[in-house]
Amino acid sequence: MRHLKFLTRSNAPVWRISTAPKNGPIVVSELERLVCVSAVYDWSGGLVWLEVPESSDVNAYDIRRALAHLGGHATLIRASEDVRTRIEVFHPTPGALGKLTKGIKDSFDPQHILNPERMYAGL
Repeated sequence: MRHLKFLTRSNAPVWRISTAPKNGPIVVSELERLVCVSAVYDWSGGLVWLEVPESSDVNAYDIRRALAHLGGHATLIRASEDVRTRIEVFHPTPGALGKLTKGIKDSFDPQHILNPERMYAGL
């Protein structure tokens, strides 16, 4: 594993993954079997900064699938504007949590004029 240069000059896509500290290395290991990634761990492994190759979805499906059974969430921190318009930048909120999020946003912004669909599609 090499150190990332995402804080300097690199333009590679970067994900911020939050999970239980014991699961960070597992998530990275699962992804390394699928694609060439580089990772830097923080919070004893609970925060992973993940650099991935440029692609149409910057590995969103694989990253979120790995987190689905381990728990946690992934946020796309850096990618091209084209990619950012095609995929969910923030981790999707499932079921009841999604409804709760929508309800809170609706109560603060009932006319949906503040950053419409900026964080989540349909919100």
